[in-house]
Amino acid sequence: MNKNSELIKRRSIKCQFHAHCSPDPMDPIKYDAQDLIKAAAKLNYDVLTITCHNKIIFSKKLEKYAHKKGLLLIPGIETEINKKHILIINADKSAEEIHTFEDLKKYKTDHPESLIVAPHPFFPGINSLKKDLIKNIDLFDAIEYSFCYTKLKNYNLKAEAVAKKYSKPIIATSDCHFLQQLPLSFAMLDSHKDIPSIINAIKKNKIKNYHFPLSIFKLTAILSKMFMMQIKKINYRKTSKKIA
Repeated sequence: MNKNSELIKRRSIKCQFHAHCSPDPMDPIKYDAQDLIKAAAKLNYDVLTITCHNKIIFSKKLEKYAHKKGLLLIPGIETEINKKHILIINADKSAEEIHTFEDLKKYKTDHPESLIVAPHPFFPGINSLKKDLIKNIDLFDAIEYSFCYTKLKNYNLKAEAVAKKYSKPIIATSDCHFLQQLPLSFAMLDSHKDIPSIINAIKKNKIKNYHFPLSIFKLTAILSKMFMMQIKKINYRKTSKKIA
């Protein structure tokens, strides 16, 4: 029996807290929310959070659809402050209006039921928090362990060091933009399958993370797809401006 089976037998729940779908406002993703839910159900996920950029993709209809597939669907968002990404799990609609760290501080105070996570904080690029994570560490409930690493290079190691220093839980996620990413990285929680229990379990670090270093071939394939996605996004914006 493998470790996954043992955890599930002990009633731990398999969770994916960082996944995108169409219509994501920033990325031209091919699959929609129902496709993502179906794929997650096939992979035996118990919990899924859809975290599109700057927009909450959640409805009662999707919630019911997920329930029929055996999934608890939690509203989420990947918002940004100065282009730096921030994940909010169990997000309220007002999270779409976060634009500054002061906004985030107020949101955290007003919404203790939400969980604020630092995604890919030390990866290269303008979307990673880097020093802003340390400056605002008290605003974050957890830090992400990203799927995107190899045996030779792993930017998550600094995230682990920061999490240890400041006593923050680490959550493994797939940051799914293509369905092939969905099984690559996930968290198992010692929790009941309801939102308050899940948030509480994360804050108490009742987490077992599963992530696997990518081969250079697989990493290159994923990054190539992401690059092509960005090209499509730029072309879409140019076309939209011409039409306007």
